[in-house]
Amino acid sequence: MTRIKLIKNKDALLQVILVVIYFVGIIGFSQAKFRDTLLPASGVVLYLSTLAIALASKNKTKFIVFMSIAFLIGFGAEVIGVNTAYLFGNYVYGVNLGPKLLNVSIVIGLLWGVLALGAASMVDQISLFGRWKVFFGAAIMLGVDLIMEPVAIANQFWSWEGGDVPLYNYVCWFLVAILLQLILRKFKLNEKNKVYNTLLILMVVFFGFLNLY
Repeated sequence: MTRIKLIKNKDALLQVILVVIYFVGIIGFSQAKFRDTLLPASGVVLYLSTLAIALASKNKTKFIVFMSIAFLIGFGAEVIGVNTAYLFGNYVYGVNLGPKLLNVSIVIGLLWGVLALGAASMVDQISLFGRWKVFFGAAIMLGVDLIMEPVAIANQFWSWEGGDVPLYNYVCWFLVAILLQLILRKFKLNEKNKVYNTLLILMVVFFGFLNLY
């Protein structure tokens, strides 16, 4: 079996695993009798998602470099936001995303990197975007946050003072997303990757579907 076939088979297997994980999540979260059991595992799903795209990455060094940068920027922004409200607004993290550091769920730092890589990969599929790839990549990340917020609040991933998500949150989200997309493009750390695409689509489907409940 050639190296290309091995890579394709590995990617296909990773895609199947991700589909199973997220569809089990959809079924579990949409059923009240399973939700309380699955909620504490929410952070684990994000860790597994990160592992999946790490295994699928074509250049492991670039992947590690970008994820480290994204973690520092994303997690750092969240620490500022949670502890000062200077970024995003007044909010706090709940217990369902796993361990925290400086009042921020650690897995959130990985989420920023996962979303940035997925959005960049999706944008790279469409040549029409041209010089606007940074903007559209950030716009996709913002779009995911828009559909993620209601589900996250309902399941106590995080909560906002007063209960409503402020517009300022989305402004800050977009600016951080722009910065991550610029770094990806400037240092050529992005890549076209079907597993990245699959994960991003599954996240959109997951949160989109749960918004119906």
